Amino acid sequence: MALMEFREPNHVKWQGVRPAHDGTQVLSEQYVINGTLPIYTVPVGQTFYLCTVGMACAIFAVGLGIVGVQTDVPATIANLLYDNYVAGSHLPTKNVSFWPPIELPAGYSVFVFSGVPVLQMYGWAHGWVE
Repeated sequence: MALMEFREPNHVKWQGVRPAHDGTQVLSEQYVINGTLPIYTVPVGQTFYLCTVGMACAIFAVGLGIVGVQTDVPATIANLLYDNYVAGSHLPTKNVSFWPPIELPAGYSVFVFSGVPVLQMYGWAHGWVE
């Protein structure tokens, strides 16, 4: 089989271990140093079905990294991935998947947070929006 036979355009329903839906797949990412930035914000009139989040970092001192969900206010409602990093430690990439997916209404965001100026956080989110 050719490689392209395994790829599906967004308008085709997923099958097997992937959900059947009429939405658009989303894979969004964000990089932050010392602060909080949204990875993905749910558009008006849409619902985001969050399937997977992940994070990785590069550090030079002790620091805190978070990937979470916040409301449109913004107020944090869940920390999905959370870790205290120590300089010189082994830094694995972390992922977590949700089945069934977490439903986020319009205006909600998946965010990435870096706790100190020397902690470089990279976060990503995958799911679909309808």
